[in-house]
Amino acid sequence: MHLLNYAIEAELDANYRMAIKYYLPLSRGGSLLDRVGIYQAIARCFEKLGSFGTAALWHERAGRGYMKLPAALMGRQERAYYAMGEFRAAIQDHTPHLSKQNAVRSYLKALAICLEQGKEGYSHEMLFAAHLCAKTHAYGRAARFFTDTALQFQKERQEAMARESYRLAVQYCEKAGEVKLARKLRAAAATLG
Repeated sequence: MHLLNYAIEAELDANYRMAIKYYLPLSRGGSLLDRVGIYQAIARCFEKLGSFGTAALWHERAGRGYMKLPAALMGRQERAYYAMGEFRAAIQDHTPHLSKQNAVRSYLKALAICLEQGKEGYSHEMLFAAHLCAKTHAYGRAARFFTDTALQFQKERQEAMARESYRLAVQYCEKAGEVKLARKLRAAAATLG
């Protein structure tokens, strides 16, 4: 039987150590898209074993793999969307320390590509990015993401979320020393009532 079949059976039997043993050789061969799937499976197995730091490394590999796929196989924005999910998983597996700045940078880069076509449907990801920037002390960037989410929530007529995003944008503008922008954002928030 092929290693992939053994790996899948082991994973289904919750024998994650054995599954990893079978998946590892598969992670070094095959097409790039196949390897991305293997990286994801290995990450999943390490998460099940409680080895989140190691899982994060495999999520990062999967994200980088998506970004390297040729355009003929998958469009730029689609690659970025799937990569963003992997980088986010890597960041979450590194929590609470956020010790892997590479995953943070890669996540923000993939999100930027996704947002090139518009912000519709990305409110939650922009909010995650805002909190992520705040956690990593990039206060100006956090303020910009909170502002973007406030505007997006306003468009979507989610006034409570818009107000909260404006409040956080003001908070991080002040931390970043952007006093004028903080005043403008307070005024925008006041229009929501």
